[in-house]
Amino acid sequence: MTDFKTKNKTLPCKTLECKLCNKIYKRPSGLKKHKKIIKDLNTIKPSIYILPKKAIEETCQMLVYYIKEKLKQNSRHVGNVSVTISGTESQFFGVFKGYIYNYFPKSGTYKCIFKGADAYSTLAHILKDENWGVKYFLQHQKTFVLLNLNNQDSLQESYLNKENQESDPL
Repeated sequence: MTDFKTKNKTLPCKTLECKLCNKIYKRPSGLKKHKKIIKDLNTIKPSIYILPKKAIEETCQMLVYYIKEKLKQNSRHVGNVSVTISGTESQFFGVFKGYIYNYFPKSGTYKCIFKGADAYSTLAHILKDENWGVKYFLQHQKTFVLLNLNNQDSLQESYLNKENQESDPL
C-alpha cells in the first residue's frame, strides 16, 4: 500500500503491479489491459508450428550451451552480457511460452523478462538445467550468471553459504 499526499490529507492507494514485469499501474483497467496484451502474446498463432518435446529439449540444451559460451574465465570479462540467439518462432514459443513479455513486429523479435529472487530458478525450470548459469574450469574455478542485482546483500550471503557447503578438499 502506498500513500499519496494531497494538500491536507494522506490518501491510501493500492499498488497495482504486474507480477511478470513489475510494472506499476495507477488504475485496475491499465493493469487488466496490460495482462490481456501479455496473454495474447503468449498465445500460439495458427501460423506457428508446435514442436515435439524432443525438439524443445534440444533447443533448451542449445540455449544453455550458448549462455555458457558467453561466460569467460578472465576477470576482464566481468559485466553485463547479452545473449542473442537466432531461432524460429516455434522454438521460442516451445521454450518460453508463458514468459513472453513483448513483441516487436518491425524486427520480428520477442522479449522475455526475468527479474527478482526467483529469476534464476525460473530459468532453471524453463531450461530444465539447474546449472544453466555456471561454467566450470580447471583448478576448481567457475564463472556464473548473476540475475538478482536489486538485493546484493542476500545474494552474497546465499552465495557464501553455498560456497561453504561446497568446500574444496585441498
